[in-house]
Amino acid sequence: MIMQRPAFALELLGLGLRASPDAYTDARCESVELNERRPVEYAADSVISVRGPDGGRRFVIVEMQNTYKEEKFWAWAAYVGGLMGRYRCPVMLVVICLDQADADKYRRRFLPDDSCIVLAIVVVGPSELPLLRDREDVLASPELATLAAVAHADLETAAAVADIVVTLGDERSSIYYSYLCMHLPESMRARLEALMAKSVYEYSDRFTQIFENRGRGASLVAVMGARGMELDDVHRAQVEACTDCDQLQQWIVRAATATSVEEIFGD
Repeated sequence: MIMQRPAFALELLGLGLRASPDAYTDARCESVELNERRPVEYAADSVISVRGPDGGRRFVIVEMQNTYKEEKFWAWAAYVGGLMGRYRCPVMLVVICLDQADADKYRRRFLPDDSCIVLAIVVVGPSELPLLRDREDVLASPELATLAAVAHADLETAAAVADIVVTLGDERSSIYYSYLCMHLPESMRARLEALMAKSVYEYSDRFTQIFENRGRGASLVAVMGARGMELDDVHRAQVEACTDCDQLQQWIVRAATATSVEEIFGD
């Protein structure tokens, strides 16, 4: 979602800090590789550069976490330190966690013993994400509306958001609707798709591609699982955002013989 609208990172920052982000402007997507050798563990989900109150640029790293992983603190310390050392500017880290219990675990300062570095994370969990249902609110930030609907797993809200995002008229329609369906509980997803059947029919050409891509994405996950490989958060986001049927099919073919995730997604 941040790739579609980089300024969404500032909305998340404001929600996490419970403060207005208006002093930060000119959000731009930057390279997610935070280390010149680029190992997978040092590729952030999203890196945004913004102009601060003093006119200088700084970075906002945005990470999506589906589960709690203690080792992520060490990777995040490398993310932040790497950017600060390379560009000599402030760096802020925003972690989105759609499970409240996991979000609360991340909501602490990371201070290893005998270390002079303190990592303070800006956490955005369900408690920071407001439910948006009114058309005006959803259109103002369809990214926030979609994320909040998933975080709260509320069918009425999900249906209201889905009914609006399918009318956006650009690639966001397929990306956000697909994200909404893929991240809701299975039983709720089926009910949402039933409620959306008429709207999907009205946008049949666009949604034919959505469902085909979702099927290919599911096939890719299944093939990787059968071969003992797990789709990490970075590559999961890449698969979810992909609207190229041929690219998805190529990843599936690679997964059938690959011995690592890097072999599947490498150029």
